[in-house]
Amino acid sequence: MTQPALVLDFGGPVLLTPFELVAGEPGTPAYELLHQRGPLAPREHPDPVWEDLQAGRITERAYWAARAEQWHQSGGHEPDIRSMIAHLYEPPRPALVRDQARALVRDAHDAGHRVGILTNDLRAFHSEHWIERIEIVGDVDVVVDGSVEGHLKPAPRLYELLSERLGVSYADMVFLDDQASNIRGAESLGISSVWFDVADPDTSFAEVRKLLGLSPGVSSG
Repeated sequence: MTQPALVLDFGGPVLLTPFELVAGEPGTPAYELLHQRGPLAPREHPDPVWEDLQAGRITERAYWAARAEQWHQSGGHEPDIRSMIAHLYEPPRPALVRDQARALVRDAHDAGHRVGILTNDLRAFHSEHWIERIEIVGDVDVVVDGSVEGHLKPAPRLYELLSERLGVSYADMVFLDDQASNIRGAESLGISSVWFDVADPDTSFAEVRKLLGLSPGVSSG
């Protein structure tokens, strides 16, 4: 019997989101733009652009391009996504990676599961210098990056490339992603998928562990 492979989206399930990182920057343009926005927006003050993204009306890149332009207009750096991402994620450091993701990758490997990262924007958003120095990217078996491959989730070709490189069928994957459209794309191919809830990471990681047959792991405390 084939061991199911663990597949992780990078930004969100592995890497803390910009919405979480700005919590320590009150009074800055980034804080004013991103605090309590996106998946962390309260019900009484929703983020309509994020809702458009979740409904599939716009792409993730379009969402971040709009935020980068607003960030620039409010006193941030250049009006491009990479400048905004660099402001939040430089330098590469362990605190950017979720403890639960770190433990999940370790435990999955120890139990004999192959592990892959399936991302749209690793090299679109981050420099090679940053990628080489961030932990966990080098700890997985396969990285499929849509910004290199020329296909973006939820395009079927990107999942196909992942299947080929991991050497497993769609039925033998467990996929964790924070974008509803990517989950829908995976499920349409028969991939067992878990939507990652940025507001409740522990529950999402617990569900993935259950599907992989792994014991409960660390929590966010």
